[in-house]
Amino acid sequence: MKRCYGRWTAIGCLVSSLAMAAPGETNVQDIVVSATRIATPLQEVASSVTVIDRQILEDHQSETVADMLRTAIPGLDINQAGGPAGSGSVYLRGSKTEQVLVLLDGVEINDPITPGRAFEWALLSVADIEQIEVLRGPQSTLYGSDAIGGVINIVTRKGSGEPQVTLMAEGGSYGSFTESADVRGGTDKVNYSAGIRHLETDGISAADEDAGNTEKDGYENTTLSSQLGWTPTSDHSLDLMVRYTDVSMEYDDFYSGVPVDANSVGDTKNLLARAQFGLKTFDEQWNQKIGFSWVDYDRNDDTEISKSVFNSQSHQIDWQNDLTWVDWNTLTFGADYQEESGESTYESDLWTETFNQKSARMTGVYLQDVIKPVPAFQTALGVRFDDHNQAGSEVTYRVAPLVTLAGSGTRLKGSVGTGFKAPSLFQLYSIYGSRQLEPETSLGWDAGVEQDLVDGRMTLGVTYFENSWKNMIDYDYATFSYANIAEASARGVENFVVFRPTQHLDVRTAYTYTDTKNETSGESLLRRPRNKAGVDVTYSGIPSLRLNAGLQYVGVRKDQDFATWPASQVNLDDYTLLNLAAAYDLTKHWEIFGRVNNVFDTEYQEVLGYGTMGLAAYGGVRTTF
Repeated sequence: MKRCYGRWTAIGCLVSSLAMAAPGETNVQDIVVSATRIATPLQEVASSVTVIDRQILEDHQSETVADMLRTAIPGLDINQAGGPAGSGSVYLRGSKTEQVLVLLDGVEINDPITPGRAFEWALLSVADIEQIEVLRGPQSTLYGSDAIGGVINIVTRKGSGEPQVTLMAEGGSYGSFTESADVRGGTDKVNYSAGIRHLETDGISAADEDAGNTEKDGYENTTLSSQLGWTPTSDHSLDLMVRYTDVSMEYDDFYSGVPVDANSVGDTKNLLARAQFGLKTFDEQWNQKIGFSWVDYDRNDDTEISKSVFNSQSHQIDWQNDLTWVDWNTLTFGADYQEESGESTYESDLWTETFNQKSARMTGVYLQDVIKPVPAFQTALGVRFDDHNQAGSEVTYRVAPLVTLAGSGTRLKGSVGTGFKAPSLFQLYSIYGSRQLEPETSLGWDAGVEQDLVDGRMTLGVTYFENSWKNMIDYDYATFSYANIAEASARGVENFVVFRPTQHLDVRTAYTYTDTKNETSGESLLRRPRNKAGVDVTYSGIPSLRLNAGLQYVGVRKDQDFATWPASQVNLDDYTLLNLAAAYDLTKHWEIFGRVNNVFDTEYQEVLGYGTMGLAAYGGVRTTF
């Protein structure tokens, strides 16, 4: 059966969009969980969400999730400070990277000990990942703090059918090698999946080579993942997930306002675990899920003059109830409790700074009602109350209506909602912190239209969005501490193109126009391009062969130049990248594959002063038995 790629709900300047299948074939709709916490066909979701499924992941052959997020995704920008080992940031519709909640199989994996409680994207490989959902706009009503700008939900693979073992090996430019081994299978009672993936590369100089930096900064990532599911009866289920990541990296330091070569190394160990119990009662009219999550981070950084140690933990209990007494109404309500703690130590020849272990607790309750009184109209209404033991309480709401015009294939969709983000442990309790900090808040709305043509095999869409953030936490140089002093806004248009002219050719495009503003200074927000576009083409018309080409354009962005005093804003040049990939089935059990990244060997910077990868080629082999 042919695949039907996910619909790329968008906000931005209008670009037409098509998706065509061969006559007589049936489209396979993507299923989205993140938008309403209920498994829902993508065409029945009013929120702006993009789905990256397993086939897209395999076609691109990306090694890390950060690389995959660089593809044709509306409203998303990502940058890393110097190759795969560099610190990464993700911006959704102009929001800060720490305002994006990252979930992996229901586990919140943002690191509590980072200054803004952001997730470090250098840690996450594509090992055992089945699907990535990018949900844009304020989502605090269902997910609480950190979802003020959106949610990136990552779902790993589950086993089914006869036991299957997959082995893979790949090598290529920059002294890169990747090896993986996976086993999965299942019955109607039990499913299982386990794997290991190891990636290492000599890398590039994190500090840009054009500035005279030549020392390569290597990167090594080992990820072990496992899933176990047990369904003793049709009404009871138990799912267990454990994922362990060990990342070692070299990086450069920042002296006199510019990055320079240095013998700095870092090591991060991350352990995630979740147990979830499911119960269905009253003929599946009342479904419950109770989950227990545990996250642990241990990070060590050593430079030529200092040593730092960071440790953090997060534990969460969540309970979700879905009531469907009638076909046209699903009521979801639940509660969650999270406790996090962290500590760090910095030592150098000049001074020692210790952040003694501190903790924070947050309790939330939420209610959502998905109503579909008539086939042409449905809406999701939600409200949530959160209480942070230090920063106080917050109420958020969200409304997301969808109108489907019968017989026309037209969907009018939109949403309006609020979000909040509690201050981090560092912002509250460090020597630069303040216990008087209040949560950041946001208001966001979007409105768009999607059009299906040719019996649903052709789709086009465009969406307009606006977001505003108030009470934002920033460093106040007047008081030498964090304070609620910043405000910002973003508005723009996203659109998508999905085109299938033949059974064997898929074309996906996305374009986003984003206008951001620091309401205090009046300047644009840093590292957010005003214009960004992507095109992705996959061809499978030759037996046993799949070809993929991805073209990315990133427009001019602002960045901060700290080599001057006071620091001044400069423009980072726009750039275009072309990546190619191919995979060929030698036999039923053997496959060879390869890719070429940055075909034009484009020189560019995602962060001022930091280097990026040039022309690179990789090839490998995979066997399944």
